[in-house]
Amino acid sequence: MIEVTPQEFDFIRASIKSAYPTFNIMPDQYSIRMWYRMLGDLDYKLCETALMELFATHTYPPQISEIREKCAEYTVPHLKDQGEAWGEVQKAISQYGYYRQEEALESLTPIVREAVKRLGFREICLDENQDAVRAHFFKIYSTLIERKTNDAKLPPSILEAKNKYIAQLTTHENAAIEQQHRDQIAEEPERATPEYIDMLMREHGFKR
Repeated sequence: MIEVTPQEFDFIRASIKSAYPTFNIMPDQYSIRMWYRMLGDLDYKLCETALMELFATHTYPPQISEIREKCAEYTVPHLKDQGEAWGEVQKAISQYGYYRQEEALESLTPIVREAVKRLGFREICLDENQDAVRAHFFKIYSTLIERKTNDAKLPPSILEAKNKYIAQLTTHENAAIEQQHRDQIAEEPERATPEYIDMLMREHGFKR
């Protein structure tokens, strides 16, 4: 994708100001720099088309988030709704069955596949309460759709920084869980000693 050049951004800024002449849009260098920073990664023609649609449908000047959201609508592939996604899962199960899990997962679109993996292909196939399974799938799928849609609106540099922070947090959380597990294992031998058992019996009144 070709990024917006400073000259092209001048046209974008001028078009917004022309479409909404009574509004004080990007009045100083600081606001101009911020707008360019937040829109500069977009393709100029894409941004221009999005703006034309927003001009035709919005009484008030579009904000940065609205422009990026409109551009994302043009570039993000169509995402199935919950019912369509669940239908895709049921079709895969019907076609491949429980024992051909890898083939079933491979037949799914990426975001549906991720939702199925989080819920568990085995659980979906074997759980008798399919209403509850479907509701759980809908919840997971909706969360993934919301995250994917939101990420599509972000400038690449911001998305990269966001994912970096999330990865760091996940690493720290996993390390803490592993340390807690090691501590628990280290405590087990102590709990099995005669002294420890004797202490428990005294605490519960079984021994004086």
